[in-house]
Amino acid sequence: MTPEAILADLIECGIEPDVTPDKTGIVVPAGKLTEAQRAAVLGHKPALIACILESARITTELLDTAMRAAAHWKDDPEEWRRQCMEVPPHQRGDLLDHLQRQYPKP
Repeated sequence: MTPEAILADLIECGIEPDVTPDKTGIVVPAGKLTEAQRAAVLGHKPALIACILESARITTELLDTAMRAAAHWKDDPEEWRRQCMEVPPHQRGDLLDHLQRQYPKP
């Protein structure tokens, strides 16, 4: 199982993992992981940490770009934010690429 697949599985199960401030550990709500998930997380920990951090970076950039789009169209920024967050994390990179082409940084 790839780190991306592990992260997608966790999110699909309602578990949003985070990385510790020192970037050496993974934080999940206590008692939420199955034994199989726990084994997958521990077996791919360094790569999963990198995957979580990259997902967070993409989400941050996506939201920044969405705010430019909302301003361009004079739309409700909270609606853009909500819609972006409804996109599954593994598809946010594609949406980010599309929006960055349409609404580049000034």
